[in-house]
Amino acid sequence: MKTTLKIVAIVGALSIALAVIACGSTSGSNASTANNTAKPNSAAPTPAASATPDAMAASRDLYKTNCAKCHQDNGKGGKVTVDGKTINAHDLTSDKMKKRDDDKFADDIKEGSPDDGMPAFKDKLSDAQINDIIKYIRAELQK
Repeated sequence: MKTTLKIVAIVGALSIALAVIACGSTSGSNASTANNTAKPNSAAPTPAASATPDAMAASRDLYKTNCAKCHQDNGKGGKVTVDGKTINAHDLTSDKMKKRDDDKFADDIKEGSPDDGMPAFKDKLSDAQINDIIKYIRAELQK
């Protein structure tokens, strides 16, 4: 009886271990496939390659309305005075910003950076609007 219980316990433990390994290797192979085909900022929507002219125009309007006041129409940023406070807006065309993961980029827009003078837009813009702004920045300002 004790031997049977040990065998059942060992078989059960091995089955669980194999299931965990199998699940891990499946997602791992998908991840490696994704890594082989994805761009560095794969978390974000693909830049304007698939965007229609109307969609890109709407994204540009969102950028101009919400971002250009500090980051300028060309995305270069720099020193600007907003509501009596002088800030140094980030250059969205810099290599650093080009390499920024789109999820991080979206979080920065949502949460803002009070120390840098960047307001939070989470209560003003939807996730879709934020993604559209990122698409515009990637396709038009960072090209």
